[in-house]
This record gives sequence, C-alpha cells and structure tokens, in this order.
Amino acid sequence: MKFNKHLFIALALSVATVITLGGCSSNAKATTKHTTTKTTITAITDGNVAPFAVKQKDGTINGYDADVLKAIVKKLPQYKLEWKLADYEALLGNIDSGRADIGVNHFGKTPERQEKYLFSKPIFEDKPVFIVKKGNNKIKSFDTAAGHTTLAQVGTGFSLDLENFNKKNPKKQINITYVKNYNDLQDISSGKYDFAYNDLSMYNAEQKQYHINDVKAVLLKKDQDGKNFTHPYTYFVFGKTAKDKRFQKAVNKELVKLAKDGTLTKISKKYLGSDFSPAVLRN
Repeated sequence: MKFNKHLFIALALSVATVITLGGCSSNAKATTKHTTTKTTITAITDGNVAPFAVKQKDGTINGYDADVLKAIVKKLPQYKLEWKLADYEALLGNIDSGRADIGVNHFGKTPERQEKYLFSKPIFEDKPVFIVKKGNNKIKSFDTAAGHTTLAQVGTGFSLDLENFNKKNPKKQINITYVKNYNDLQDISSGKYDFAYNDLSMYNAEQKQYHINDVKAVLLKKDQDGKNFTHPYTYFVFGKTAKDKRFQKAVNKELVKLAKDGTLTKISKKYLGSDFSPAVLRN
C-alpha cells in the first residue's frame, strides 16, 4: 500500500484539533465551576444599637444581630455580605429604594411594617424593663407609668408599645418625648425623664459601658403587662423583591440550624451575658 504523506498530515491535524478542543472544553467547565458569581447582600444599620449592631473604630460592624447575620451568610456561599450605615430614620427607606437588602438594627415587627416588608424568623427574645432612678419604687408597670415622662425613638417597638398604651388609656397617658439620640441611662440619672422603656440586654450593655450607678432596671411582669408587649421578639427586615424572598428563605433555614446547634446561644452569651436566643427556633 502506497504511503500518502498528504493524507497522513491531514489526519494528524484533525486529531490534534479534536484533542485541543476537548481540552479547552474541559478547562472551560473547570473554570466555570470555580468562578461562581456571588450575589451581594447589603445589610443596613445605624451602627449605634448596642449590643446588637455597633460600628467599631476599624469600621467593622459587630454585635449580636450583626454576628448572627455573619454566621448565616458564612453558611451560604452563594451570597457575599456588605455593610452600609445610615441614620435610624433612613434605614427602612434604604430598603424601600433598593439601596439595601436587609435591615439589621434590633427591629420589632408591627402590622404597618408587615404590609411593606418581609421578616426573618425571630432572632432575639426580649426581656422588657423600665429604667428608673434607684430610689423610685413606684414605676414598675405600664399602669404605674401613666402620668410620668419618658423618652422614645420614632418607629421602634418600644415607642409603639407606649403609643398603643396611650391609645387604649386616653385618661391616663404616658408623656412621651421623641428623641434622635436615645441616651436613656444618662437622661434618667439626670432626672430629665421619669423612666425609660428598654430591654434588659441593652440595659446591661449600657451599664457595662457607662457604669451609671444611680439607676436600676425593673423587669416587667408578663402576667401584669403582657398585653402591652407587642414585640416579644426582634427580627431582620427584608424588602419584597424576588431577590429578597430568596434570601429571606435561606436566612430562615440557617437560623433554625444555628439555634439548634448552639451557635445563637454562643453569640448571645458573648454580647449579652446570657441566652436571649428565641426558644421557639429550637422547638
């Protein structure tokens, strides 16, 4: 059989081309596999809600709420977390406009907010207290607070509780002054207001920082004031876009896992001194 040099060269080139293309296809698949695009999630906070989300000197955001979200996103490789700061009054507006995806600021749930936003499963269980001067043994419930002065921030779960009490009791009002900067311990100590309404964990965190010795926290009793607690839990807040719904679903799934494996308890003890993680997540 006569050897055809031209035919041999053509066959060799064809085989080389197939091998090369096969290699490129394999490499392309490998490259695609290792360069999955992550969805960026922008978390918004005012960075001033100790001990839940606080801006540190190096610019990072730490605290119970912040660390819980970080632990969740760590379990979700399809997402990348970024932080944004804004004044408290502008936080939900940033979610409305799409400039942020999740609110991380010790948010309570209200009927008005539920109309506009999605909420996570509860991330924290409140232990509400009234903060008063140490010598004050009269203000220890909503009824005994009627006729007295207090401070509040617009739109918080605490201010809504106070407002709802006033709506239900027009003849015995609590006198509410709305402030931008909520310096409850200092303002009670100075006598500027008669009492402040807050959570035990926040009171403990503030005392750890400021050591104001002439005030005390009075734990409100559920059997006496339970009807006035409209926010036993706090939550992450999301918008209602398709992206928001997917992220909310993923967050809720991981929250339950982190509650059951003890991660939430560990984070709570780090920042709050004891376990404020919602027992309902473990049931």
